[in-house]
Amino acid sequence: MALPRSRSYLGIAKETRPAAGVAPTAVAATDFIPFTSITPVDNIVYLDDKGMRGSMVDEYDVIQGNIHSEFEFAGDVFADTIGYPLAGVLGDVTFTAGTPNTHAISVLNSQATNGQPVTYTISDYYSLGSSSTRQFAGAQFESIDFKFSADALLTYTAKAKAYQSATASNPTPSFSTVTPTPSWEGVVSLNGATSTLLAEGNCNIKRPVDAIWTVDGNQRPYQLFAGAVTVDGALTLIFESDTELGLYLNNTKPILDIAFSHGTGASTQAIKIHMTKCAFTGAKIQRGKEYIELAVNYKALANTTDAGTSAGYSPIKVTLQNTKATGTYA
Repeated sequence: MALPRSRSYLGIAKETRPAAGVAPTAVAATDFIPFTSITPVDNIVYLDDKGMRGSMVDEYDVIQGNIHSEFEFAGDVFADTIGYPLAGVLGDVTFTAGTPNTHAISVLNSQATNGQPVTYTISDYYSLGSSSTRQFAGAQFESIDFKFSADALLTYTAKAKAYQSATASNPTPSFSTVTPTPSWEGVVSLNGATSTLLAEGNCNIKRPVDAIWTVDGNQRPYQLFAGAVTVDGALTLIFESDTELGLYLNNTKPILDIAFSHGTGASTQAIKIHMTKCAFTGAKIQRGKEYIELAVNYKALANTTDAGTSAGYSPIKVTLQNTKATGTYA
């Protein structure tokens, strides 16, 4: 019988960081993330045996080589569970207790971890029955791409690399009561002034994650190594004056803030994207609609203002407000 996709669910849990060369220990899901799409893949390198044996054929066998997995999922942004891929790709989380609590997330520059963010076990339940959850341990996030459009919910796509998957007992899902974030709730500040001209755009936080292979008797990677962080994106602005175009023409590098918040007091749920130094690398006047738009490409530049408790530089700081406790994400 075919399996219904609607019964699927996605779990996640923070791991204890393993030493290089040591297989990560999978942990049971402690939180659950609503999603709209999910693509788990175990990547196995197959090595062809093409040794000639006196016959008019080319391939005699295939031998398994290295194995790692890739995991991509997407959905609407919830101000609590979005912290996992954010902390996974950036790494530095500064917690401030309050009503609500605050989690400020920047690039981790700690010598103690060689700048490597926390890893997670991602659990994918695909409704086969008992022990039909596939766990992806040692997951190292390599990107999270936010998309915002005035007529839609705030959405994201997250990607990670992990070790080979394995089946495990099914966790019992438990989802929070937090609601997704509509993009119209966003408040935009550009170059120090509030702007009401943003129609749509994205913010893509990414870093390469390399699988390091060694001759050590294992098919798994020696380490999944996270490289340097970059941040870029695009904005579509209603064109009313040369002000925003001038930021590109004059290489102004403005501050860019996009803050989404709903609820009040202790029930406030917020996602605040802050880039202190943002270069406009392209600007195009568009007349494809009845009104004129300005399509802007940007990239965030490293600066000390956006850095977290591990100091150094960061091109971005994303601040969450929710009820999650200290140590939830990293």
